[in-house]
Amino acid sequence: MRLSHRLRSAGLAAVAALVLAASPAAADTTVKQAGFKVIDMALPFLAKAKGFFGQNGLDWQYVEIDSGKLGVAALLSGNVQFVDLGMDDIADLQEQGKDPVGVYSMVNSLTMDLVVRDDVLKKANLSTTSPLGDKLAGLKGLNFGITRPGAPTQLFVQYLMRKSKLDPDKDASFVQIGGGQALIAAMKANRIDAFLLSAPAPYLLERDKVGTVLIKNSAGEGPSEFKDFAFETISTLKSYAEKNPDVVKAYSKSLSQAYDWMIANKAEAVTLLKPYFPDTDDATLKISFDALVPAIAPHGKLSEAGVKNQLEVLKSVDAIKTIPSTAEGGLWTNKYGG
Repeated sequence: MRLSHRLRSAGLAAVAALVLAASPAAADTTVKQAGFKVIDMALPFLAKAKGFFGQNGLDWQYVEIDSGKLGVAALLSGNVQFVDLGMDDIADLQEQGKDPVGVYSMVNSLTMDLVVRDDVLKKANLSTTSPLGDKLAGLKGLNFGITRPGAPTQLFVQYLMRKSKLDPDKDASFVQIGGGQALIAAMKANRIDAFLLSAPAPYLLERDKVGTVLIKNSAGEGPSEFKDFAFETISTLKSYAEKNPDVVKAYSKSLSQAYDWMIANKAEAVTLLKPYFPDTDDATLKISFDALVPAIAPHGKLSEAGVKNQLEVLKSVDAIKTIPSTAEGGLWTNKYGG
């Protein structure tokens, strides 16, 4: 009886082993992220290129957009799980009864640099060595290209103008153009005088000797409040995070692994980013990358000070009416780690 039992047990074990061997391995969880194709997306791009997402059980996919509103719509519809938002967007959506929450600081200072057409700068007698006050005063009368009305490409230009006591409604014009490539084309066609955008677009115009980056906010040349600034925060829906905390933690861990690797391997990081920016030459891509790295908060940690600075700037340009609570647990959280 004992022998028969052992044989029967061995047979069942063998069958079980065969079934397990024939079963496919558990598939990675698919997560999608919407965003502009700008250098600020370096961490998720590198996490994909180095395989960190895969190591943490995620199949990460990128959905390119040319308007922040499209990213919001994709997040709310469930078509993507992650998108970078400003704190004003999060606050506005929460006020509407939606449930986005910031979970990872993608960029913690304003990285949007102001590029101006060279002939416009010559006429205004401005250069990169001009004092900041003169640069801001020189924005009067310019025709700015923007991605869409009310976007950061417009709001932060308005803020810079108000720092010089200019009235954006009277002292400048804003033309909706679209994303980075469209803005570059408009500048080359003399349709616009200037625009504010993260790298590489402004530096491509420098490369082509069409424009000059007049104010490098990414290098700390702009107003001091832009230096600790929750500019771009990777967000998800609270409802999604609560149902899938391990997925959000795996996502955050992947980005933090990418950050650590990037800091130790900067030259290789630029090489891995090249396929995402095929139209950007190596020298310009390196300039863009070097401008970005200091703006990234290690391991994506959000701070109340950075959140508050962004909201105060946005309130000053009437992008928001009131400043909601900036304490952790409302608009943002670090609970999913990094």
